[in-house]
Amino acid sequence: MKGCGKSNLAATLLDMYGSTALVYDTLSEYPDTAAYDRYVPANRYNSAELEKITRAVMRSRRYRLFIIDEANRYCPSKPSPLPQAIADLNDWCRHEQYDIVPVYLCRRPTQLNQDLTEQADYLCIFRLAGVNDVKYLNELSAGLGDTVRQLSQYHFVMVDQARNYQVMRPVKKAIKSNH
Repeated sequence: MKGCGKSNLAATLLDMYGSTALVYDTLSEYPDTAAYDRYVPANRYNSAELEKITRAVMRSRRYRLFIIDEANRYCPSKPSPLPQAIADLNDWCRHEQYDIVPVYLCRRPTQLNQDLTEQADYLCIFRLAGVNDVKYLNELSAGLGDTVRQLSQYHFVMVDQARNYQVMRPVKKAIKSNH
């Protein structure tokens, strides 16, 4: 949901990784004066541009954290296939020698490709009220959707690889928009 804390959590992670972090800043909401790098696409609807940047990130091996904001725009749920570069990154990050953590931010888990949500090491889920989201999350882990629906503002649920979950306190960092 809008204003629930996703961008604050992302900014906190970006700050932690500093110069080894890059955010694909789809909506141009992260500061350009931060210690991490940001890329604002010329066309936020162009998945070819994301693929180009993703390939560059993989080739350079400079970044340890790569966040794609509004990832559901580029990696919609099945039956849509993942863009090839994202599929490769998803495979690549599973091997320690590549040392990169991809983070896919989206408003609703049902809108993100299931290859990303179902293979994720961790899911951070903020308050959701959509019937389909709640149902999907309850199928992922018993009671998860009901827990997410009842979260207090800015709290989130951290879901681990075994799909166990716990409610986390809010991240208190506020990002400042470029606007």
